[in-house]
Formats: sequence, C-alpha cells, structure tokens
Amino acid sequence: MRLAIQTNRANIFAFLWLYALVVSSMLLMNKSWFISPNPGVRINIILYIFLFREPVIFLNLLFVGLLFLLLRRFTKHYWFSLMFVSAFMAIVISANLIKITSRDEPILPSDLSEMTAIGSLLKMVGTTTVIVVITGLAFLIAFAIWLEKRYPIRAEPVSKNKTITLLVICIISFGSTFLWNHDHFVFKGIANLADDSRMFYNQELGAQTNGPIVQFLNNLDVSIMDEPSGYSKAEVQKVVERYRVTANKINKTRTTSLKNQTVIMNLSESFSNPNRVPNLRVTPNPMPYIQRLKKQTTSGIMMSSGYGGGTANMEYQSLTGLAISNFSPTLPTPYTQLVTNLKKAPSITNQFDYSSAIHPYFGIYYNRISVYKKFGFNKFSYLGSKYPIKHQHRIGSSPYLSDETAYANTLDQIRGHQGGQFINVITMQNHYPFNVNHYPNHDFSASGSAYASDASKESIENYSQGLSYTDKAVKQFKNQLDKIKKPIIWVWYGDHLAGIYDGDPMAKYGLQLHQTDYFIYANKYSRQHGLRQKKAKYVGPNDFSAMAMTQANAKVSPYYALLTKVHQNLPALAMNTSADNTNTLNSGTQFINDRGHVVNSQKLSIKQRRLLHDYRIIQYDIVAGHQYSLADRFMK
Repeated sequence: MRLAIQTNRANIFAFLWLYALVVSSMLLMNKSWFISPNPGVRINIILYIFLFREPVIFLNLLFVGLLFLLLRRFTKHYWFSLMFVSAFMAIVISANLIKITSRDEPILPSDLSEMTAIGSLLKMVGTTTVIVVITGLAFLIAFAIWLEKRYPIRAEPVSKNKTITLLVICIISFGSTFLWNHDHFVFKGIANLADDSRMFYNQELGAQTNGPIVQFLNNLDVSIMDEPSGYSKAEVQKVVERYRVTANKINKTRTTSLKNQTVIMNLSESFSNPNRVPNLRVTPNPMPYIQRLKKQTTSGIMMSSGYGGGTANMEYQSLTGLAISNFSPTLPTPYTQLVTNLKKAPSITNQFDYSSAIHPYFGIYYNRISVYKKFGFNKFSYLGSKYPIKHQHRIGSSPYLSDETAYANTLDQIRGHQGGQFINVITMQNHYPFNVNHYPNHDFSASGSAYASDASKESIENYSQGLSYTDKAVKQFKNQLDKIKKPIIWVWYGDHLAGIYDGDPMAKYGLQLHQTDYFIYANKYSRQHGLRQKKAKYVGPNDFSAMAMTQANAKVSPYYALLTKVHQNLPALAMNTSADNTNTLNSGTQFINDRGHVVNSQKLSIKQRRLLHDYRIIQYDIVAGHQYSLADRFMK
C-alpha cells in the first residue's frame, strides 16, 4: 500500500489539487455561507456541497482532469500542466464572480461572442481587477517554472495507443456536451446520474449547485428553433404584407387605441382549480368567486406548458405572443437562454408609452431584471429594488407576500400614472412548498386517489387554503378596478398546476394536469364605453395579448392581426402534455381544440397549416433569423 502511494504520489496530489479547485469553484459562486436550493430550504453551503453534491463534483472533475491529462501528455511537464489548469480555473472563477456581481448570472456560452469587444470588457471589469488577474497569472507561471526546476517529475514513456485512447476519450467527453440536452442521449443519462441540476430557470443557482464548469456546459446544447421551410427576406415580406391587409380589415370595426388603455397581465402563481384534477375532490370549493366571475366575462382554460414549475415560460408567451412549443427542445427557458441575446426583443410593451412590472419577490429569478430591461419596461418593482414593494402582508407564517400585497401595489401603479399603461403582475403567494401549513386556518379537505400519500393529501389541502385567499383577493381587486374612472383590461391566469398530484400518472392524465384557469375582465368604465366581451374556452398563453386587444376593441398592428388569426383559427398550441419536463426540455407541439381534445396536426385544414406556417416564419425571424419583420413596422 505504502509502495503504491509512493509510486503514484504525483497522480494522487494532482487529483487532490484538482478536486480542491473544483470544490473551490462551487463554493466561491455563493455570496454567503448558506444556500437555498429550493424555496423554504436553507443549508450551510459546505455541508450542502459535500453531503449532497459529491456526484456533480466528480462530473466537474472529469472535465478538469481530462484537460490536465491532455496537457501533461503533450507538454511532458507535470507542474506546468497543473498550474495551467489552475490558472484556467482561476480565470473561470474570476469571470463568473464578476458577472454574478453585476448581473446575477454566471458566464454562459453566449457571452463568448463578447470576446470580440475585449477592450470594452476590460474597461467594464476595471483596471484593479485586470492588474490582480495578470499578477496572479504571472505568479502561477513563475511558480510552475520553479516547481519544474526544483521538483521535476519525469514523464513516463507512453505508447501511441494510449495517447490515441486519451484523445478519443477527450473528444467523446467534451463533444458530448453539445448534445447534452437531447432526450434519450446516453451522456444526458450520465449527467443525470451525476445529479446535474440544469436549472435553466436560475442560472446563478445552477452555478452554485453544479459549479461554473458544468453549468456552462449545460448551456452549450441550445438550438433556438428549426428554420421553417421557405424562410427568406422575400417570404417574410409576403407574410408581413398579408397581415397588414388583415390588420386593415380588423381595424375597420375597432375604435380604440391600446396605448390609451390600462392593460394588466396578471400571472397568478400555481393557480388552478383542484376540483378539475382527475380523481380529486376538495371541499368546500376554494374558488367560488373566481368561478362566478369567469361566467360573466371572457374566460376558460389555459393550456400550460409546465407542471409544477415553468412560470417564466408562460410569462414569456403572454408578453410576446410567441409559442414556446415552436422552439427547439434545447431551449426550455427563453428568459435565461434567449431574450437578452437578441438584437431586438419585441413584446406587448411596445404598444404602450409606459410599462411596469410588479413581483413581490426577488427579481433575480429567470433573469427578469435583464429581460424586462430588454423588453423596454420603464419600471420593475421587486424586493430590494429601487422601486420598493409596499403594503407588505403575509398570511400566517408564509414566506411569501400575499396576493393582496401584489394587488395593492398594482392599484398604486394604476392611480399614480396618468393615461394608458401596461402592467405585468406576477404573484408569489401560492408558490411551493405546500407540505407546511403556514396559514392560520385549515378549512379544506381532500379526498380521492389523486394523491399517493397522506403527506400529498396535506399538501393539497394547504394549497387549497392558499387558493381561497387568492379568491378573496381577486374579488377585492376587481371591486377596486370597477371604481377607477378609466378603461382597464385585466388578463388573469394561473401559470401551472402545483406539482402535488402524485397519484395521477402523467401518461394518463397529462392533459388535465396542464389545464389552468384564466379570465379577461374589462372594468365597469370600459363596459360602459362599449368594449367587447368574447367567450373562449381553451387557449395558450401566447393568445392573451391578441385577446386583450379584442376585449379592448383596440386597433391592431400586422403582428397582432396575425396573433388574432392564430387565436381565432388555430387550436390552442401546447406542449406534449404527457410529459412533465419543466425547464429541462421542450416536448413538441400539441394542438388542443375548443372541446379540450388533442388534435392531430395532420387533421389541420390547408388554411390552418398556412396560418401556422406564417406564424412560425415570423417567430423564427424574430428569435433566430434576421429580424426582417421588425424593420417594417410590423409590430406597431
């Protein structure tokens, strides 16, 4: 044993050194000694990494170790190779710390394009940081030279076959990362076994839990969208002109301008009627008022593209009118993977002179701070922002601010701004976890087979209690809107079901487990001035902007004429509802008709296929093409 250690002490030292580098890279991504891998969970970062993240440490070590072995094989210098890898890791750590400090996001593959502007990047980093980095690198080089002279480690002769084997292993290992997010890919399975939590919804948390190396590699396999057949500048211009004509026809009967309205897009966290879940009965009814209100206005069921999560994906679709199901499987979270990398990122905010967002939680999740800036929001109120969340109220011991808080801040925004405006409201009250009853009351009872344990039953009852508080807050907010003497359109929707129905298999009940509630309400002032109401049943979140314009009887641009036709003439676009992937992979498009049935794409009519193709042409042009359509007043 002693002889084996003596013989391999150089390799053992290299392993321990690289292991320490990897662990350091994970520790240094954290801003404190504690980490919250899930809401409501707080654990010491050192304990968390060594007790729960050991597999992913070795996944990081695989890539760092291969780099070391490759360098040593070809340079024949042990210390030089080890110090080179150390310098590389120091640069990785430093670059990530700088970006996390400035943007709450680690280095991503898309950032490499900014290397062409190295001069401006260095100015942003600051002279002191540059000097420290250069000094550190110079020290490592000098240290490597000294070690090579003072403690030379002879490179043993290596056969050509072993060199080729190492090269093949490196090519396969590094090359596989470009397919890492492809379903059924063998190396994705290996990464999953290593407990690689991709966390596209929170890249900073991903770097903290996976390390900056693995989180960077997680983002390599990203293709935005397959190019539709016939995509070209000429084809885009044809589509633009086609819907310019359509817009003119629609606008003959429209009498208002959207920018003169107050439009509220309100995502209600995890809200969905539990009594619509198969094999479940919750008593009493936790949402009696919302059900009555739905009968009085435009309302129905929204097909969610997530189960138990994926909030920002519904938000993205509602703001842009673009369907996430059209994206590549490797682009599950546009907020963190797409929006800020676009030259232009159009959204419904472009229709208004003033837009604001209200989120009674922290703004770093899903990269919202940068995304809202890219979308052109004038103001974003969140916890810790320069626009503080006021009227803070929690129900019982809940860690989240109540819906009442969100609506009180929304009323402040409506009353504090003259003229029309757009307000994006994202609530937090009903966010998971549900396994703890934070509320003072326990009024609801669940029965059935939709839960697999008493713990799940309790979660459903706790969740239903939260829904009842939302029901009361919605009633109060609606009554306040009716007192305001200006036109207001309120789009309210649940983003996804809570992930607590473990007794219902997704393969059998997936359709129902992706159905949430929505309504579009025009306040009393709007109704008195003749604004429309229209019944609809099954929709996607990408339909909401066009539906709001219909409700407001507002004139449309060619783009929103296209979205109006998509809403009116196509089945709702949804993800594959038999899958429960959330923020990991897109699962393909499913069409849901007004009766809630899945429609085979082959059953679409010729006109519907042409409309769908037009829609995909424009979506591709905006997110992955040359943005020809944005140069021709297509949006406004």
